[in-house]
Amino acid sequence: MIVPMKKVTLIALHSDLEKTLDSLRKLGVMQVELADSFSADSAQTGEKLQQLNRILFSLEQLAADNGLPEARKLPAAEAPDVVEKFTGLQEKENALVSYMIELRRKIETLAVWGDFDRELLDDLRDKGVDIRLCIGSSQEYAKAVQSSSIRCREISRAKGKVAFVIILQNESDAADFPVVHLDEKDDPRKLKKALKEAEKEYAVIQHEMLILSGRRRAVQAAAEEVAGVLEFSRVRDSIAEHGMIVALCGFVPAPEMDNLSSAAEKNGWGVLITDPAEDDEVPVLLKENKFTRIIKPLFDFLGIVPGYREIDISGAVLIFFTIFYAIIIGDAGYGIIFGLVSLFGLKAAKKSPKLLPPMRLLLILSIAATIWGALCGSWFGLSEIPGTGIKIPALECFRDFSASSAKQANIQFFCFILAVLQLSTGRIWRVINERNWRAAGQHLGWMMIIWGNFFLTIRLIVYPGDFPVYMYYLYAAGLLLVMSCGVNWKQASDVFQFPFDIIGSFTDVLSYIRLFAVGLAGACIAGSFNGMAFDLVKVSAWLLPAGIAVALIGHALNIVLALLSVLVHAVRLNTLEFSNHTGLSWSGQNFKPFKSNKQEE
Repeated sequence: MIVPMKKVTLIALHSDLEKTLDSLRKLGVMQVELADSFSADSAQTGEKLQQLNRILFSLEQLAADNGLPEARKLPAAEAPDVVEKFTGLQEKENALVSYMIELRRKIETLAVWGDFDRELLDDLRDKGVDIRLCIGSSQEYAKAVQSSSIRCREISRAKGKVAFVIILQNESDAADFPVVHLDEKDDPRKLKKALKEAEKEYAVIQHEMLILSGRRRAVQAAAEEVAGVLEFSRVRDSIAEHGMIVALCGFVPAPEMDNLSSAAEKNGWGVLITDPAEDDEVPVLLKENKFTRIIKPLFDFLGIVPGYREIDISGAVLIFFTIFYAIIIGDAGYGIIFGLVSLFGLKAAKKSPKLLPPMRLLLILSIAATIWGALCGSWFGLSEIPGTGIKIPALECFRDFSASSAKQANIQFFCFILAVLQLSTGRIWRVINERNWRAAGQHLGWMMIIWGNFFLTIRLIVYPGDFPVYMYYLYAAGLLLVMSCGVNWKQASDVFQFPFDIIGSFTDVLSYIRLFAVGLAGACIAGSFNGMAFDLVKVSAWLLPAGIAVALIGHALNIVLALLSVLVHAVRLNTLEFSNHTGLSWSGQNFKPFKSNKQEE
């Protein structure tokens, strides 16, 4: 559930300002409304934090690219030395990269004449043999060949241009040909030597930067300290000064009001407590239990939070997302693989606690995928034991996607059942949350229309036949309720939008067929690769390794596609279709109290 918030205006003496801020930060229960303006100190601290974060990101990326282990913790006092050295190395690296790019460009430009000796050319010219390098069109080359005053030889052709050399008898003839005037540094051998030296220097710089990445935790510690300083400075910027009195506004969770009141009495603060106004941007604090906490890694990954006045649907999303995941993965073998990965991750979480929440969620999802795959009789795309013709046990009405169309219809029916249950849940929640008879009529009407859409879809797609009479009653009652309670007939936009909303409600129900379609695609891909693998083995037993390789590659590809499908389809059904019917815009911001970042010993 979303924890209720109170808007608090804290009043203190100007002389106690620093003490007040320190006490408030130690208390850690209030998110301060920050001012839009920045003081010079805040701006300078912000720039310092950005620099530290940039360097930390570069060091982390360098460590990850080279497979370095987790770095040891270091004090923030070492950060200035790391920052200074790394910044200097970055400047050298950038200059060196530009220099190497220029060298490679010159080498590539000169390569059309081959690996010539520039010193020899200059020496011959000094001795009266005037050799010039030319590059021009075929016509210009033909003109040079036909000229009697020079000797000419083609070196290479590329992109309609001809690179050739000429030997002049008179220097004045050079103007008649596309002569390339070489710079003193245009010597291929010297350029290549310079490039090798630059590459060696670049390798040394990279090695030194890699060594510095082992001290990245010092930069991280410094960044955390500077972030705390910036937060303190930004809070200070947000204080309203009224002579001897200062005031600070913010939001405090209702359960923490007793702690704030005790601190106010102890420190001599004045506290004005009100309910947040409609136009206030109220932060969101979710009260989680052991059940809803499981889905939190998904919300953190997506970066979504319900608005303060919206509904917390974590529990429903966990249930439906788990089912959607199972249908999309659709294979017990894949579920076991994911389960093993999650168990390994849970074991690793003893050393890296951050792994615990996502691995716990993955374990739940893996169990669901395994159960669904077992019900459908699909194990790594196999529905029978190879070479025996024996069917793998399964729930007959759900036997694998490659079964008869009648059994595929059962899975489609199940997908539409999920649609009507989830969308109806969203409407019922809005009835409970809004507590208004007109809103109740509107949402109950939409729920009836959703059920009407369900029966319409079943008869059109799943089990073709006559439409049931009660479908018409659901549509009639639903439309009557929505038209009387949910449409403002004085507002042209409402009237114009209403028919599209009706169509949209039907497409929302129809969207859930994507679960069946993606599951079917995964089953077909797995079956196809299995078939190719078995065909290879049938040709010759010597092709067994090739058959195994085909099967492994195919299933690996299928697993990747299945995971992408989960992100696209399972997430969409919860954050779009379901959220629209629940009235969620995911416009909230997490509650971030003003508190110290230092861990208590």
